[in-house]
Amino acid sequence: MTRIVSFSGSGLDLGALHCAMLAAFSDYVVPLQPDADTFKAALSSRGFDPEASFVAVDNDEVIGFWNVATRNTKRYLIGSGTRIEHRGRGLASRLGMAAICVAENAGIKSFWLEVIEGNTGAERLYRKLGFDVTRKLDCYRLDHPSPDRSSCELSDFDTVANVIQRYSTWEPTWQNATECLYGAQLTSFLHEEGGVIVGAGGLVHQIAASEPSALEDLLAAAATVGSLTLVNVDTADNVLCSLVQKLGAHRFIVQSEMRLSLPKVF
Repeated sequence: MTRIVSFSGSGLDLGALHCAMLAAFSDYVVPLQPDADTFKAALSSRGFDPEASFVAVDNDEVIGFWNVATRNTKRYLIGSGTRIEHRGRGLASRLGMAAICVAENAGIKSFWLEVIEGNTGAERLYRKLGFDVTRKLDCYRLDHPSPDRSSCELSDFDTVANVIQRYSTWEPTWQNATECLYGAQLTSFLHEEGGVIVGAGGLVHQIAASEPSALEDLLAAAATVGSLTLVNVDTADNVLCSLVQKLGAHRFIVQSEMRLSLPKVF
């Protein structure tokens, strides 16, 4: 018999959750098969909350999950999935309703998530649960083989975290937010004319500058591995989106950010 229970109350460990994630994402539109250490690190950096997260358990095996993070009065769906052979039974809906109910009872004000454009089944479920689209997000890969740091200097994250607030025109998504970046191995650059880029291993977490030319310099300075990946850029940022496209970036994913305001009003 399948039971829906919080992860903290399931009696299972992160290894069981990792196995379920690999199975559920084996046919996902974007290849996503992290090793155990990478999986655990991602959960930790995003604030995984075992009591707020729910799993569907059958014969001591996780067959579905809603991995949830908590930050103040907000909650965020890190990832959800159901093993292929157990789909079509309404487990995803039951897991979502359980997580939302617990959030309401805990005084949470809003629930957030992202869904890849084209994943119509997931978006339909989230809308049924009460989520609405708040904005569109673009993800880019940019080959930039000739780094030039002449107008930029390395800096510490505390310094750039203050500077980026001055120039940024939109809030980063949950996984790119400042709260998730503290303690990570980051590379941060300041531009002499005003601007900041924060990244790690070719992944850009945050970028903002006073002028498009400064944005281009920052991207070049950060391209120490020969290419960059920008995840969840607000589509409404015409300056940044136009620049990376001009530089030849490939947009490989479009996502919808969705929000559920709590308590739900019927």
